[in-house]
Amino acid sequence: MTAAEPLHTQSAYLVEALKRVLKECGLTYADVASALGISHASVRRTFAQQSFTLARIDEICEIAGIDFLALARMADEMRPAMPATLTDAQEQALVDEPLALFCFHLALGGWTVERIEADYGIDQTQLIPALLKLERIGLIQLLPGNVIRLMTARSIGWRRGGPMRRFFDRRVKEEFLQYDFSTPGSIWEFEIGELSDASRALLERRLASLFREVRDLIARDAPLPPAVKTNVGLLIASTPIPLPMVARDVGSGSLGTERRAKRSSKD
Repeated sequence: MTAAEPLHTQSAYLVEALKRVLKECGLTYADVASALGISHASVRRTFAQQSFTLARIDEICEIAGIDFLALARMADEMRPAMPATLTDAQEQALVDEPLALFCFHLALGGWTVERIEADYGIDQTQLIPALLKLERIGLIQLLPGNVIRLMTARSIGWRRGGPMRRFFDRRVKEEFLQYDFSTPGSIWEFEIGELSDASRALLERRLASLFREVRDLIARDAPLPPAVKTNVGLLIASTPIPLPMVARDVGSGSLGTERRAKRSSKD
């Protein structure tokens, strides 16, 4: 969607979906008016102005033989796909402006300006310029009343070798590994062993699928109230390691001491 294109609200897509359902069912506005016991002109005006109440939508859904949730899913499918990756310039702009990066992260999670202010004590004299920068680089729109509208998908995949991945490698990775993974709700697992190229490729596909699922869960839970959510970090790393590193660790541990003792007794 470009800046010149008209913006569609969620309700607009819902109305378009309702029109499609009526057309597919062979129902006209006159049919709807007759079933509801109101005038044809009233139905036309309601659709033109998109002035539906939830009760009225439920009534029309019943006429068309579709439930509201199915209609909502259809409306969601009609929305143009939002970008799930950023350009190099967009990523670099976030890296260059930490507050803008922080605000974008919160916006992806469904945070409002009011909640950011209340929870983090960031004054609007700092917050609004950061949000305006996000708007300038095409990641959000700041609507009247300081409402944040995302212009990207809620789950973003950071590009390998891009500015954000380099930023994570330089700053985030080391800090993340300093956390205490023995606390409740934490997971720490480590495995090492030999894998064939085919098995490594399979592992990579499964990890990629897991991260897609995690991003989908984050996007799904974004509208939930803060009281039922916890900020969670997930880091999965897999890389070829030299065997000497493993042998060195083993040699310096209890197993290495035991082996050296056995050699000494034989001598």
